[in-house]
Amino acid sequence: MYLSSISIELGKGVLKHNNRNFIAENVDKDRTKNNVEYKNIPLEEAYHILFDEALERYNNKQKRADRKINNYLEHIQKGKQEKPFYEIIVQVGNRDDMGIGTPNEAVAKRILEDYVRRFEERNPNLFVFNAVLHMDEATPHLHIDFIPYTTRSTRGLDTRVSMKKALEEQGFVGSGRSDTETMAWLQSEKEALSYAMQWQGVEWENQGNDRQHLSVLEYKKEQRTKELAELEGKVEELKETADNLEKTIETVTVLSTDEEFEKEYTLPEPQKLESAKSYKNRIEGLFEKLKAFVKKAFVALLETRNENHRLITKVNNLQIDNADLRESNQRYQLKNDDLKKQLRDYKIVRKVLGKEVVDRVIEQAKTKPKLERIRNYEQDFFR
Repeated sequence: MYLSSISIELGKGVLKHNNRNFIAENVDKDRTKNNVEYKNIPLEEAYHILFDEALERYNNKQKRADRKINNYLEHIQKGKQEKPFYEIIVQVGNRDDMGIGTPNEAVAKRILEDYVRRFEERNPNLFVFNAVLHMDEATPHLHIDFIPYTTRSTRGLDTRVSMKKALEEQGFVGSGRSDTETMAWLQSEKEALSYAMQWQGVEWENQGNDRQHLSVLEYKKEQRTKELAELEGKVEELKETADNLEKTIETVTVLSTDEEFEKEYTLPEPQKLESAKSYKNRIEGLFEKLKAFVKKAFVALLETRNENHRLITKVNNLQIDNADLRESNQRYQLKNDDLKKQLRDYKIVRKVLGKEVVDRVIEQAKTKPKLERIRNYEQDFFR
């Protein structure tokens, strides 16, 4: 089996370069026609597809106009917490063993095409809006540009941009700067690329060390997932409590600082020699306004309580969903371990018996059930 290296790293995300709106010095213009474009959705359109409904829900809840968001992409671009999108650059080998003009050029292209076709299947929280295979530079490589998003946000938009949350929902949990969600995810993507290589008869050159490191990351991921599950419920409850307190404080503040309160709800002093009946008639209108004010405050209190109950129910449902996801994650982990063991056994057999013998046995195994069905059919027909 041929050995080759793997490279998957975060890129700068220069879309005009990726789509060849301008040509850099290291690009061979004559081979640009060989590039393969898998996706090319404008970033603005991608944001409309992902976030328009969530943005409408968010704006409808805002009572103050200054809290509404007119354009979510511009909102993210102006902020400092999240990037509008991310990019990874994916490459197998180098210009010497997998480069343009080498015997393995077509092999490298098939590997990268297989990898990119399965990217969104592996990463349901990463929306790919631009993806291209470059065949006009020294070595075939992919540029994959994506928007990471979460659909479980309890602050801001319920569906919003977040690399950290997107990867957490996919099962990647970091423990610090030396072990982040992104590091674990990139390592997992290298493993996925190595599987695509194996189908083309190419083995990851640093497979041993990297796979050992991956197993450590997977163990850490499982441990962090357990810790996260225990704390997540408490964290969400605290967030919701803080949100509800903020809304209640805002409501009370608005009501108590209403100019009507001081101007209209202060009882006037009775005039000299004024009869009780006259004074009663004079303040009767004030009491009607005061009752309306109390009713307004009572309705606001009920709305706050109902919102609090709704949020508590939502937290409980999220906790149930998290438990289901953890159980599914464990099942997939067991299945993944079993597949890895089968792959190791297959590679051992392939090395001992040789590629040709193993491939011939596999083909015979595939055709045997078909031949048996034909023989059974012939026996029944001529019986």
